[in-house]
Amino acid sequence: MNTALYTPRIQPDETVYSYVARCQQIWGIRNPRTIAKELFGRAPVSINQVLPIEINKIAGWSDYETGHLLSKHTLLDLYGIFTSRRTELRSVMLGSKALSLANISALSHLGHKSVGYSCVCPVCYSNDVERIGIGYWHLIHQFNGVTACPFHQCKLIELQTDSRQYVLPSLPNNQAYERAPEMQVMFAKFVASCIEQSRLPNQSVYDDFHHYPAFFKRGQNLDMNSLLHLLDAIELGLDIPKIVNESHVRKILREPLSPIYPFKALVLRFALSFLSSNRVVQASARSGVTEQQACRCVSLLREEKYSMREISRRVKVSVGYVKQTAKRMGVSIDERRQTITPDVEREIKAMAIKGTCRHEIASKCGISDGAVEQIIQSVSGLVVWRQYLRLLSKRNNARKVVQEAIKQYPTHSRTQLRQLIQKEYGLLYKYDKKWLMGTLPANEKRKYQGHKLWSRRDKELLPQLKGFIRLALHDNKNVPSQYEIDQALGGHNWFNRTTKKLPSCSRFYRRIMKKFSQQQEKADVHVRREQN
Repeated sequence: MNTALYTPRIQPDETVYSYVARCQQIWGIRNPRTIAKELFGRAPVSINQVLPIEINKIAGWSDYETGHLLSKHTLLDLYGIFTSRRTELRSVMLGSKALSLANISALSHLGHKSVGYSCVCPVCYSNDVERIGIGYWHLIHQFNGVTACPFHQCKLIELQTDSRQYVLPSLPNNQAYERAPEMQVMFAKFVASCIEQSRLPNQSVYDDFHHYPAFFKRGQNLDMNSLLHLLDAIELGLDIPKIVNESHVRKILREPLSPIYPFKALVLRFALSFLSSNRVVQASARSGVTEQQACRCVSLLREEKYSMREISRRVKVSVGYVKQTAKRMGVSIDERRQTITPDVEREIKAMAIKGTCRHEIASKCGISDGAVEQIIQSVSGLVVWRQYLRLLSKRNNARKVVQEAIKQYPTHSRTQLRQLIQKEYGLLYKYDKKWLMGTLPANEKRKYQGHKLWSRRDKELLPQLKGFIRLALHDNKNVPSQYEIDQALGGHNWFNRTTKKLPSCSRFYRRIMKKFSQQQEKADVHVRREQN
């Protein structure tokens, strides 16, 4: 039977790998080698989630155009822009040779080993099951670094997959989902918008992706330290390992047309979007604000007909939310004080990015702390950035305290230093353990001090031993045994098992035993003579 007669339709945002797996399940084929031979004429065939091969053959039996599959169900457009090898990459994906796919797609530039797993959104999965009766892999969820669903703002679930074993996602009914951190949701939305933009057939799109703004420059030079600090904070918020270093940044900015793995370029562009003052702000719902309210607020602000309080009354949101949204959009609003000019506002933002205290900024600019806080909150991501700077400042102060303590007490051990600076030690142990362990003095090897203890114990027990033996001779007319002595002096088995460690006591006891034995022998001889 020709399975192509019963080919299902590919779903929106479905990966080609998922499409092949869904066909396998619908046709009732269990062995992946069987379906690979049926569809591609050979087995096994490795199909990547975002950059699959054998597109020509898939288009042949599925009755889809190759252009439709490449554009809507792969990331060819995005990878083609950043690798500058769209033609070569397209040729590999249409053919059957997957060996050169990693080099052409710049996958080897990623810098860390990829693991065999795919991601699924539990809400998307439930909706797919309700709509078509089965779940499938979504393309946007498979981009490296995306850990949240841009539509439902929940954490993605990782499931183990194999590129040669075609499987679909499987989750239990009513799978509980966890809301993703705001930074991860923002990055997922940013990646989704970049993917959609890359599919537009305009030369301007290609130019936009290779153009980087210059507002992060300091004079004619890059403010690399600030930019790297921002990248560290973003990678920490995205819960990903260190991906973009200084050499990558310089290469991307100075040679924007050189091949680069898209994930690195998008992380950098995402970081730069936090510093842009002219960035278009999408209508996003904050805590307690619905999507409909957010969109209506943006719409009324664009009309520029109503005051902040009127918009607040109509949309039923706070005045502070309206003010923050207006500042992000660049819409002029009715300020209470006329002294906050655009130049002053730019100066406030610059000082806030450097981590200057709010009160210090307010004193320098002659405005209130509340006005400074509103300007800081109007810049997306600036609050998180300042939190990172405060943590960095605490870490540096803790380092100074540790170094001063080591200089002041050079002979102290690690345990003694920890007792002196518990707060700073705990902070560095949690967030900067590598530096702390390398700075603290090395642990000295433990020295055996037991002989000193036994020597002191020998001197302390000797008077007690003499008194006990004297009392026993007076009462019982006999020298007590070692067991009796041990029980009388505490029952520690020192006189039974460790007499060698008590030399003074041992010598005294042997001398007493010898004298007592001699006296006993003399008494026995005297008794025998009297009897004779």
